[in-house]
Order: sequence, then structure tokens, then C-alpha cells
Amino acid sequence: MNVKTVIHQLQQHKSGLCCEDVKRLLAGLGFDVRDGKQGGHKVFVHQGLPSFHSSSFNCGHGKNPEIKPAYITKIIQILKQNQDELDDYLTRTPR
Repeated sequence: MNVKTVIHQLQQHKSGLCCEDVKRLLAGLGFDVRDGKQGGHKVFVHQGLPSFHSSSFNCGHGKNPEIKPAYITKIIQILKQNQDELDDYLTRTPR
């Protein structure tokens, strides 16, 4: 999986993505997605990106709920800002 593909998938399904889908996409790019301090909040970090510290999104409540489009937009923006570094990381790291 590459960054461009993930960005495209997020853009195409912005209003219908469930929490598990987003977690899977981010994990495929090497992000570590963890539970945040409050219920439903997820924090994601990346060991291979020195310029990226962390960010978060809210999964809401219930079993695998949909994520609000505003969070998807934020994730897309983060991926675009770090695309070169992510692409480099993914080519260096065997999957």
C-alpha cells in the first residue's frame, strides 16, 4: 500500500469510513494507532517520521462507528504534508 492510494481511498469514502477501516489504512503506512485518553479517541504516531509527532481522531461510540468527515480531512492533510517522508520510509522498510 502506498500513500497516494490511501489518500485516494480516504477522499473517495470520506463520509462512510468506519474506525477499523481508518486504523487499517494508517497501520498499512506504518502508523501506530492507539486508544486515546477518552472513549472513542484514537492517537496515531509514526516512528519513522522525525517531523511528525502525533495526531488524533474520534471514532465515536458503538461497534466500529463511522468517523466524521472532518477527521478524515485532517488525516488526508497530514498524509499529504508527510507524503515524501512516508514514501521514503515505505521503500526502506520491508512489508
